[in-house]
Amino acid sequence: MGDNQPYFRFNPGAYEDGRSFERSSDVCEVCSRPCVWKYTGGVYAMESPVVCARCIANGELGKFLGDEHFSLHDIEISGAEPRLEKEVLQRTPGVACYNPFEWPVLDAKPLAFVGYGEDQGLLDIEAVRSAIDAAFEEIGRRFDGPAPYALVFKEIEGERYRVVIDLN
Repeated sequence: MGDNQPYFRFNPGAYEDGRSFERSSDVCEVCSRPCVWKYTGGVYAMESPVVCARCIANGELGKFLGDEHFSLHDIEISGAEPRLEKEVLQRTPGVACYNPFEWPVLDAKPLAFVGYGEDQGLLDIEAVRSAIDAAFEEIGRRFDGPAPYALVFKEIEGERYRVVIDLN
């Protein structure tokens, strides 16, 4: 990945089809350059500019919008180190979901969004299946197959998973 396609550690699959970006020659309103990768998610702020992946990753979007007055998510996050919380809220592409949710945090570190409960590659991982089962149990339901509304998160430097169920 290069300058035009920066890596987002809390959303490593952000460029996958339909996730957070689309290829575009539209001009980024922050840096005035062609986007290459235009952000398609929500920007929760007074104004919602056309913005490229570069400006999200390098923090320029925050400077453009006035640092503390925006988020790329409609989520709650608690228990995370403040600098990591800010990285998730303002420098990590949003996750497509129906409802606001609590972003999982373990040991003061946010987990990375790695996909949905319909991804067979994820479902093949026993720890993911266990996390999905536990999340469904918490809401009094049973997991019985692929679930696009199961948001799967993983430790950045570990193998623990957590799942958020986002029913519409």
